[in-house]
Formats: sequence, C-alpha cells, structure tokens
Amino acid sequence: MPPEPRWTTVELRRLIAAIPSDHATYGPWWASRAGRALAERVGGAMADAVVRGVRARTGRAIEPAAVIGLVVEALAPPSQLVRGLLAPATEDPGAYLARSLVNALAREVGTDWSIDPVDDRWCGPSAASGEPVGLSTAGDAVRRVLLPCTPARLRPTLATVIEHVVDRATDGSLSRLHTRTAVDERLRRLGWSREQLRALVNVVIGARPDHARASLIAGFLGDEDWRPRESPAHRAAIDAYARRMARSEAGRTTGSAAA
Repeated sequence: MPPEPRWTTVELRRLIAAIPSDHATYGPWWASRAGRALAERVGGAMADAVVRGVRARTGRAIEPAAVIGLVVEALAPPSQLVRGLLAPATEDPGAYLARSLVNALAREVGTDWSIDPVDDRWCGPSAASGEPVGLSTAGDAVRRVLLPCTPARLRPTLATVIEHVVDRATDGSLSRLHTRTAVDERLRRLGWSREQLRALVNVVIGARPDHARASLIAGFLGDEDWRPRESPAHRAAIDAYARRMARSEAGRTTGSAAA
C-alpha cells in the first residue's frame, strides 16, 4: 500500500477554515466531503503518530479511535484550536494539530505536562486527573532515576542542578534552556561541564525539538510512581544521559592526567 500523502499547509488550512462556526451545522459538516476528508486524514497516519507520541510521553497506550473522537470535540465551536491552526504565526498547522492532540491526550491519561506548539513554552503544570504531583516531588523522582548514571563526584549536587533546570524551564523558551544552562557559571562552579549540563537538560526537560517526547519531569509530574524504563523513548533518553556523562567524565580524567 503506498504511503498516505502528507497534507500541504494550504490543504489543511482550507479544511479547517471550512469548519462551521455554529453548533447547528457543525455535527452534519463531518458528513460532508470536507469533513470526511479531515476525518480520514486524522484517523490515518496522524492518529498513528499521535498514539506513538502519547506512548512515548507517558508510557501509556491509547486507541487510535480516541484521536478522531478528540478532534471532533476539540474543533467544535467556539474552538481555540481552530484559531490556533489558522493563526498566521502557525507555519505548520499539521504539526500544530498533532502536538495539540498529544498534549490533550497525555493530560487525559495522567500527565499534566504540555508545550505550547507555537511559543515552545512549558504550559504547566496544570491540574490532571487525581492529585497533581508537585515539582519538588517530581524532581526528587528524577534524581533517584539519574543518580546511578551520574559520576560520583557530581551526585551530591545533582538535586540542586535538577531544581535549577526545572525552575528555569518554567521561566522562558525551552529551546534556549540547553544553552543557558550549559553556560551558567553557578552550575559550572559545582563541577559540571557544559557537556554534562546539556546532557542533564536533555533527559530532565527533553531533547530538542520535541521536548515533551522523552522528558523525565513530564512523566513524574503525571505519576510519581511512573516507571520511565517501561517507555522506550524515556529508557533511551536515560541510557543516552549515562553514555554522555561517562564520556565527558572520561575526557575530564584524561585531560587532567595529561596536564
């Protein structure tokens, strides 16, 4: 079977712009040619991508049918999602729609981490089902996971650096967080190299460009008893952190010996 063609920006904007703005005609619109076209695309390759995104983000499985059901609900007038999809600042409405669906479904199955698809900012934590997990509790859970992978000399300051990273994540663009952390003189004075600080941000907040895909703090904000190694994406992120820390520490030792 040939791969499903990707939406062009023009095609998707045209379909979204055709969505009725009143409740009386919104339901029947999904039976129209434009409504069927949107449902077929969302229920196909995009649904599969959203299912993978939610599983990578939370370690939990959802059914593809949940994706189309959420789309029908989220696009009902008056819809903030429709306004966002049609906004001039939204360069890729397909990516915006997929990211928005992952955010919503991830919150629904138990995590309160979300990322603004346009501004690339942490939108949370917000209340999830049940009692939300506090930042300090989630940060301590992250510390316990990363402690065995962290060089012995850095373990006493691991909690401090994680707290700093999480605080900064709530206070600006995530895309700049990696660089800002790597050059932070306060953290460097604790003995962390730039490479080690970047590695820590990658695993705690998530690697660019899709920060939420494998963020440890995101998972633990949803469930403090969450097991990140049961999620392939998070397990890979932890292993990558361990490798980068070991490689950086080995280079430091070799450099000291040569000096």
